[in-house]
Amino acid sequence: MASTQSGCPSGLVLHWLEKSRSHRILWLLEELQVPYSLKVYKRNPKTFRSDPALKQVHSLGKSPVLTDGDKVVAESALIVQYLVTKYGGKSSLVPKTAEDQERVTYYLHYSEASLQPDMLLLLVSDNVRHSLWPSARKIADYMDGAFAGPDAKMQLEYLEDKLKQNGTGYFVGDRLTGADIMLIFPLQMAKSRAGLTKETYPILWKWVDDMQKRDAYVRADKKVAEIGESRTVKL
Repeated sequence: MASTQSGCPSGLVLHWLEKSRSHRILWLLEELQVPYSLKVYKRNPKTFRSDPALKQVHSLGKSPVLTDGDKVVAESALIVQYLVTKYGGKSSLVPKTAEDQERVTYYLHYSEASLQPDMLLLLVSDNVRHSLWPSARKIADYMDGAFAGPDAKMQLEYLEDKLKQNGTGYFVGDRLTGADIMLIFPLQMAKSRAGLTKETYPILWKWVDDMQKRDAYVRADKKVAEIGESRTVKL
C-alpha cells in the first residue's frame, strides 16, 4: 500500500479528474507503492467540462496531469512510461525483455490512437441519440453503423485474440505492465458502449474483471471515494 506519511520525498502529485482517464494513473501509483499526493477535481455538472483550476497546472486544462517537483508530465501514455521508468525499480511492472518493452510501447500508443477514438465516437453518438432533436436517433445510428460500430467490433476482436494468444491473462508477458494500465479505460467504456459482454468477448470480459479486482485498483477506488471533494491529501 502507498505510504501514509505526511510528506512526499518524490514530490509526486496526481491531478485527478472525475470520470476521466486519470483513474488508471491512480491505479498505477498504487501498484508502484510510491508516496504521492492526490488532488481531485470535479466536472461542471451542466457542461461536463473539467475544473478550470486544472489550467493552473497545465495550460490545456486536461487530466491526467502528474507533477513531480517542478516537472509537469501530461498525456496518459507518457505518464505511464515516466512512472514505470523512474519509480518501477525492480517491480513486476518493468518488462522483462526488450521485446516485451516494445510490445508495451505499442499498446501505450495503440490505446489512445486506435482504440480510444472509437469509444469516444460511440459516446458522442449516444449523446446525440438522446437529444431532443427529432432526427437525432437516425443520425446517431448512421454514425455508429458507418464507422464507429464496425471499427470498435474489429478492435475488440483484435484484443480478444491478442489476450488469447498471450495466454497469461495479461497483454504482455506473464504479469501486469503499462499495456494493461492503458487499456483498462477504453475497455471499461466498451462494456457500456461497444458491446463488450461476457458472451461475445469472454477473455476480454474476464481481463477487465480481473484488473478491477486487483488490490491496487480496489485501493484506488477507495481513495477517491473517501475524498469525495476537490482537495489535496497525502497518501
